[in-house]
Amino acid sequence: MTHIHFDPSLLESLNDKVVVLTGGATGIGRSCIQQLCENGAKVIFGDVAEAPSREIECRLSPNAQFFKCDSANYSDQLNLFKTAFQKHGRVDIVIANAGIAIHKDPFDPNADINEAPSMKEVEVNTIGALFTARIGMHYLRRSGGGDLVLVSSIAGFKECGGLVAYTASKHGVVGIMRGLHLTATPENIRVNVICPWMTKTRLVRGIEKGWYEKGLPANEPEDVARSILICATANRGQSGKTHGGARLPFAGKILWVAGGESYEIEDGIQSLEPKWLGDKNSQVLKQGQEYLASAGTSWDESKL
Repeated sequence: MTHIHFDPSLLESLNDKVVVLTGGATGIGRSCIQQLCENGAKVIFGDVAEAPSREIECRLSPNAQFFKCDSANYSDQLNLFKTAFQKHGRVDIVIANAGIAIHKDPFDPNADINEAPSMKEVEVNTIGALFTARIGMHYLRRSGGGDLVLVSSIAGFKECGGLVAYTASKHGVVGIMRGLHLTATPENIRVNVICPWMTKTRLVRGIEKGWYEKGLPANEPEDVARSILICATANRGQSGKTHGGARLPFAGKILWVAGGESYEIEDGIQSLEPKWLGDKNSQVLKQGQEYLASAGTSWDESKL
């Protein structure tokens, strides 16, 4: 675990950058749009909630532009990115922030087994993020590279009872980063993922009273937005300048956000692999991974 110390001077690198963000009407996304626009970025954002989105668009215009978009709908996302690229001629930063939580547990013993449970969390949180990543990669390539920031959750790497579908969906977002960053980095595209702990949004109303009574740490939406901006700016400093504690290239990282602070944890997980997997297993796994990453190797038989 490495504590990442935010360097506000790196926000200068956001000036005139074109950002596409999903889920910007409220909470973390809304705060992120505000911070981006305050630092000169041009933000094209999508959401299904029109009224709060129009309000922030009006307040931050012309730097913020709203486009009604269901992140679980591929055509909607395609149109969101096309709008950004047609207007500005490039896309520099992509933020897959859209997410929902359904707090009715389909594994509750009293749930009706004859009624199919909602998979909306998987559709929005995982499939939507996959759509954002796929389309975003296309436009980042056309722009010469950039940053893709995915928003997961503490549930993306930690067990959480009563939220099975949500936990599975957020594990999937971490999986997108791990499945994509090795091939994205050579294309000058950095892929990172944010995993916030308890954050003061509408999604935590059921547990917040007891949480505060126990004195547990909580994030403000602004804290998580700042963590997103750490990922979006870590590689943009002059002469190798970056945020305190960050290792360059800043790609393939997980930022855990707790109590308003950001901690990089993926490097530690990977470095400790011989301990939790065993030395021999880790060595053999490394050989296999090197083979899979070698030139001419592909899972797609049609490319062989």
